[in-house]
Amino acid sequence: MVLREQKKIDIAIIGAGPSGSLAGRQASVNNSDLSIAIFEEHKQVGSPTHCSGLIALEGLLNLGVNRNIIQKKIMVNEIKRARFVAPNGNSFQIDRKNDSLVVLNRKSLDQYLAMSSERAGASIYTNHHVKEINFDRNKWKLLIRQGKNTKKIFCDILISAEGSKARLAHSVGLYRPNQNWLFPAIQYEMKGLVDFEPDCSELFFGNNVAPGFFGWFIPLNEESARIGIAVSPVHSGKTRLYLEKFLHKHSVIKMRTKKAKPVNSYGGFVPASGPVKKTFLEQFMLVGDAAGQSKATTGGGVNIGGYCGRLAGKYASKIISKDFTPLQGCREYQKQWKSCFEPELSIMKYLRRAISYLPDNVWNDLIRIAKTTQIDNSMKSTDIDLHGSGLLRYALQPKVITKGLKLTPQVCLSFFRGFLI
Repeated sequence: MVLREQKKIDIAIIGAGPSGSLAGRQASVNNSDLSIAIFEEHKQVGSPTHCSGLIALEGLLNLGVNRNIIQKKIMVNEIKRARFVAPNGNSFQIDRKNDSLVVLNRKSLDQYLAMSSERAGASIYTNHHVKEINFDRNKWKLLIRQGKNTKKIFCDILISAEGSKARLAHSVGLYRPNQNWLFPAIQYEMKGLVDFEPDCSELFFGNNVAPGFFGWFIPLNEESARIGIAVSPVHSGKTRLYLEKFLHKHSVIKMRTKKAKPVNSYGGFVPASGPVKKTFLEQFMLVGDAAGQSKATTGGGVNIGGYCGRLAGKYASKIISKDFTPLQGCREYQKQWKSCFEPELSIMKYLRRAISYLPDNVWNDLIRIAKTTQIDNSMKSTDIDLHGSGLLRYALQPKVITKGLKLTPQVCLSFFRGFLI
């Protein structure tokens, strides 16, 4: 699709990930007469992949993704159990039989959402890199590079779904997610694995595995899985080294990978900064990872960011239709998404601060306590995407407090160390 120089459109969206595509779809559904353009810097929507692909099925359904489409075109595997493994090998498990997790082909999800946005009326421009944005005379001006060519585009409403680096939002005066809490990550998709349970995902904790975060093992089928780690930024130069060590020296994983081979490799950053304080300006809204609409505990943000993208699209269309003034509409967007998600996201942010710098002996004790106090019963009914308050309620139970008293000084030390970064 060719975009004309100096073209003026109603709504421009930066980024064709789930948040951006859902914003475009919602705005188009609300008002089919709008001109809506989504600019994706890569040549193909969904590439490169930066995601483990483990997501709550219910959240996807709430975004309007058809169950049959999920099962036939997007889902790779269904996960019924999650196991949490301490540095010493002890573990506890949570069963999710009535609230399943699904493993996705993330590229297929992104492309499906982009196509659904196009069908609703939005236009998607791949290989269009937004270099600069400026607000002038009640319009946003975008300087866009396509190959060797540069174009100027004007719009009434701008929605940024540019990701956690949020370079453009930062350039016009908004705070972006704390870059010290973007954890470098690397993941292999491996084939030929043995001795694992294909319906059970696993998280591995410990400073020898993944200092600051955790390692993961996410089955795709009976012989394949995604195996990855994320580490605190101070270890960013050793991310691949930690993954190789996890694959070949961890007592559990090395037995599974003896004859396995990597078929794909993915790299990126896990956003763990928590929600951004202000996510709007005049005729401008931030969505997705750029707004900190992701879970700092795990880095997942497709469902929450997607929901917020829909909200942004809704209010963008209402502004164009003059149901709100531009400032009122953008402010209302922030009010709505923060009332829905900020309390939970903030709890998860503080939990991430508290656990990122724990020594291994504390991880061993925490997982032992979680198992003996039956955390699985407490968390079975907790919304997977909004688990912060569930974890907090569990931690405040008298039996948990009693067993965890001796750990309090070290947890507090980790918490305060995290806040200094």
